[in-house]
Amino acid sequence: MVEENNSFQNETIGTVSTSLEVRHESAPWNFYTVVPTNSGIKVTIKNAAVLKYLEMQGIRKLKLPKGGYELVKILRNSILKRVDHEDLMHILKEKIVHIDHREDVWEEFLEGQYLVRSTDLAMERIMDVKLNIATKDQSFFFYSNGIISVKVDAVEIINYEDFEGFVFEDQIIKHNINIPEECPENMFNQFILNVSGGTEARYQQLCTAIGYLIQSYKDPSNTKAIILVDEVLDFAGEANGGTGKTLISKAVSKITPCLHKDGKSIVKTGNRFFYQDVNIGQRVMVIDDVNPNFNFEDFYSVVTGDLIVEQKGKQSYSIPFELSPKLLITSNYVVKGSGGSSDERRRVEIEIAPCYNMENTPIMEFGCRFFDDWDVDMWNVFFNQMFIYCQWYIRCGILTCPSINLKENKLKSETSIDFVEFADCNFVFSEEIDTIKKDKTELYEAFRAKYQYESRTLTPVTFKKWLDRYAKARGMEINHSKSNGKIYVEILKPKKILSISECTPVATEVTK
Repeated sequence: MVEENNSFQNETIGTVSTSLEVRHESAPWNFYTVVPTNSGIKVTIKNAAVLKYLEMQGIRKLKLPKGGYELVKILRNSILKRVDHEDLMHILKEKIVHIDHREDVWEEFLEGQYLVRSTDLAMERIMDVKLNIATKDQSFFFYSNGIISVKVDAVEIINYEDFEGFVFEDQIIKHNINIPEECPENMFNQFILNVSGGTEARYQQLCTAIGYLIQSYKDPSNTKAIILVDEVLDFAGEANGGTGKTLISKAVSKITPCLHKDGKSIVKTGNRFFYQDVNIGQRVMVIDDVNPNFNFEDFYSVVTGDLIVEQKGKQSYSIPFELSPKLLITSNYVVKGSGGSSDERRRVEIEIAPCYNMENTPIMEFGCRFFDDWDVDMWNVFFNQMFIYCQWYIRCGILTCPSINLKENKLKSETSIDFVEFADCNFVFSEEIDTIKKDKTELYEAFRAKYQYESRTLTPVTFKKWLDRYAKARGMEINHSKSNGKIYVEILKPKKILSISECTPVATEVTK
């Protein structure tokens, strides 16, 4: 790699420069001459000719977002294989020793200096390389035998030779994909239905969220972090887990390049080097099993903007928004944030039903370990099911549905379980009572008297904030007022909120 401090432009990184023809390695081109002499032979190797031969084999220079260049070999007109000087030596050895059968020339080559920094600098650069050509209406998935194009009404396979963009070789899934006329019923789709509680609206939400993650197009006006959280939380401090969240994140990583981060290792905010292992080929960053102190606010910029990468001892650089990874977070706890609209518009929280646990695992139900025990046909069905999720997302976006316990769990996490219980006892509505007004100071003192230990650090200001959060979570209107030297809180009866069973699916055209 040649280090040069140049700013990265995605527009200048698909089309191979046509000034040189990319030929097969057996192309009749010589970068050396052999002349007989009285004492034997004289071998002359020309550096410029060596450079041209390598370029004819598809070797190019790829500009990197962090500055400098990386050497790559172009395969099938659109595959970028990362190479180094050792790979270049093998290409030249193949030509000299195995094609031309000139061991004497190879000996001369090894004694000289023909692969040096100047060779890298002079290498033809790839111009107009597009590393992500997905659009809001089309996504691409890369397999050994071709590229899958997914549109809302079609799933097709195209050749790498006809692809208008580029893909790194390590992004290609080692599987020969085929597209059946209909995707058969399969265990993974049944698993998704199970962790959705068997409810159509929740199933559709989870499917379209998966579709969003694996669709590599990023819409700057609509970017979200997907957060998978358990429907049932243990507020005693025990994280049960095992409900299937990690299995979902693994499924995403099987079809699109992911960077996995251990959520429990995030012990503090402000880690400058947290993103140092991110590269431009990764499409999703999975932060798995975050701890209770994890703060989503630290990741706002990752969701909506360019990704700034800092590496120890190296200059920082920026990965453009369209090439930076989407964010998937899994948690056994409520994921905290700043609250308010700026927090809500950056996240989609999906509750995972408690179908699976230590006593009832997917292995027990389906009789095999997902991914590890699958044969070729099972993999093919899985991939085609994921294409369907992608189609649903392209058609409908991420669908929404009423929460089960999310609002309640958030309320308890942001206040306290004791406070929620206390408020529920003090604001009881009926057919006749639709407004309750109380002296806020008396209410505050009553709570402190009942929960002396739990409220020892509770201030009147915090108590007011808790009342506001309680009213919002319950769908109530709340007013604070003063009269005759007293402070009052007035809460109005909430409007009826539809349950999941009463809710009409957001997009009825989405079908299994």
